[in-house]
Amino acid sequence: MLPRGAEPPQILQIYRDFLRPGTDDAYREIEEEAARICARFKCPNPYLAIESLTDPREVWYLNGYRSAAHQTAVYDGYRNNAPLMAALAVIPTRKADLILAPLEVLAAHRPDLSRGRSWLVGEGRFLVITVTKGSAEVEGTVFVTDDGTRFIIGAAQSRGEADAAAAAAGDEARVFAVRPRMSMPAEEWRLADPDFWN
Repeated sequence: MLPRGAEPPQILQIYRDFLRPGTDDAYREIEEEAARICARFKCPNPYLAIESLTDPREVWYLNGYRSAAHQTAVYDGYRNNAPLMAALAVIPTRKADLILAPLEVLAAHRPDLSRGRSWLVGEGRFLVITVTKGSAEVEGTVFVTDDGTRFIIGAAQSRGEADAAAAAAGDEARVFAVRPRMSMPAEEWRLADPDFWN
């Protein structure tokens, strides 16, 4: 469990790669290398990689920001880290043939629409995510994009727990596994679940 008093990010950046069939292993190798580069060159913000467990195959990268100012500071941290940017520059080219066109969105935390226990970035070994433009009342922490799309996220520690939560959430819910080797974990994530993150 993450620290008491911690809150969901005010802004959640969601970057989605859609994998072509049969590319999972090659893709994972490239993104694990990208995570090692981020660790070596001190990436300015932790990020969480998650992979869908059902088709279509997707890998999402989640970055949480406390505020717009924090988001700007992180972007500046990347821009001002020339060794990191140079090392990462080859990653998009290397994976270009493995994926379809990626999507990236920013979503604002909406505690007024959220139900149940709040999800914190880095919490859970599995995530149950519902993506909807409807007003379905699903258990989880809600983030909303400018076009009204809702990302409703809940955490689970086991696949069975995640599958049960997804079944309760309805047809739009999907189960994702957290991928530690493709993530850049924060220290508090490691401390909360050392067996998983180490």
